[in-house]
Amino acid sequence: MKRPHTLFLSLLLALSAMPATLVRADLAADVRSVLADKLLAKGEVGVEIIRLGNTAADSHPIYEFKATAPRIPASNLKLVTTATALEKLGPEFQFRTVFASRGADVAIVGDGDPTLGDAEMLKKLGWDVDTVFKTWAELLKKRGVSEVHDVYVDDSIFDQEFSHPSWPIDQQHKRYVAQVGGVNLNANCIDFFLKAGGAGDVVDYRTDPDTNYATIGNTCVTGSQNAVWLSRKPGTNEIVLRGETNASNDEPISVTVNDPPMFAAKVLAETLAANGIRFTGEVKRDRTIRAALSAGQPASQSPSTSPATNPSVAWVPLAIHATPLTAVISRANKDSMNLYAEALCKRIGAATSGMSGSWENGTAATGAFVESLGVSREEFNFDDGCGLSKKNTVSPNAIAKVLEHKFFDKDRETYMSSLAVAGVDGTFEHRFSNSDLRGRVFGKSGYVNGVSTLSGYVHGKDGQWYAFSILFNDLPPGTVLGAKQLQERIVKAIDASTSPNGRVAAGS
Repeated sequence: MKRPHTLFLSLLLALSAMPATLVRADLAADVRSVLADKLLAKGEVGVEIIRLGNTAADSHPIYEFKATAPRIPASNLKLVTTATALEKLGPEFQFRTVFASRGADVAIVGDGDPTLGDAEMLKKLGWDVDTVFKTWAELLKKRGVSEVHDVYVDDSIFDQEFSHPSWPIDQQHKRYVAQVGGVNLNANCIDFFLKAGGAGDVVDYRTDPDTNYATIGNTCVTGSQNAVWLSRKPGTNEIVLRGETNASNDEPISVTVNDPPMFAAKVLAETLAANGIRFTGEVKRDRTIRAALSAGQPASQSPSTSPATNPSVAWVPLAIHATPLTAVISRANKDSMNLYAEALCKRIGAATSGMSGSWENGTAATGAFVESLGVSREEFNFDDGCGLSKKNTVSPNAIAKVLEHKFFDKDRETYMSSLAVAGVDGTFEHRFSNSDLRGRVFGKSGYVNGVSTLSGYVHGKDGQWYAFSILFNDLPPGTVLGAKQLQERIVKAIDASTSPNGRVAAGS
């Protein structure tokens, strides 16, 4: 996969050719006007805006409102998690999923890669959920292997707390609350495609991947409404498909799985069997294989020898599927994929602690990074990596400091190209699309009940860059659209406040 820099660079070239028609405005007055809106009357609000100079020393805040008070960031937390990943893992880091054999057994050894078999992402490459597994089947056949016994999975890169305790239990069947494992497949979901029949008939369906990992109870019928309900009993893989549909669907209806690593191993066994490799054993978990491979045990001289009769047989790596960190960061930020941010959080924890990655050691590393930027510990509390937990809090100042740091960092291009672009792509595709800010705002939106946030960069009409963080908490129900409009007014005020000599009207 190539780095997602081409669009970003082309946008920068276009921006450099913009006319210098500028409008002077009073930024402080304009922002105060927005914050006085009745929608925010009972809310908790924080704003930080930084003018980014030619160097870090030239940068300075130009507007602050309760900027050091921690607020719930929702998905704006992904800006912090992805920045930490670049710092702690390095921009050249790759997730490396290993396919190994030991005698008649095979194993998938995870590295926490969230992209493995992600149908939504891979369809752009013409890949299927099981494309990698099919290549492994072909590899075995080329080596003269026609049968495997047990299929193992080693997910020891992460702990086995797959679902965060602060996430909503009643939503854990939904794609955005997918579990997180050391091995992940298809965003840890089974995708359903329904085929409508005669009125009142129970619908046919197919799943992607085609697997027997879950048990499915289907009472969904063809009817006059599109009212499909797909759920999973918590802690199990018992899936219920009910309701009614008035048409077949081309876009998948997804439901999460329980225990993602065992799901991936089961699909691997099924894929091998469907592609000419007889499977005669069981699917098992063994969290010692990764360490054995790292220790460099001697390769087996007889791939078909059973370890039961030859204890000296060692695990041998056969193939490595590598995914660059840049691809993961881009999908986490542009598409706001929670699983991707959580895999980054735990992978950071594994890298910094030398232990299985967890929310505890991952968020500790994230906190240490933010504190290293001069942010007080009182300004943040990190509970997960994606912002789904309402126990996360962070100040607008802290987020803006992260943005400022990455702007002047050696990884600036990688980080900024991972962000959604106003009116162009990702979660910003329809934001600012009807204004001249299209293509000039780069960042991240966020939403959980009662919370709406917007943070990122704006390339001003004066040619200068600005970092901003706007966090709205305790909003009344049904005000999401209104909150977004207020946030966009603040970003427009930043742009309008620039003057021909690059200065900004005074205000605080």
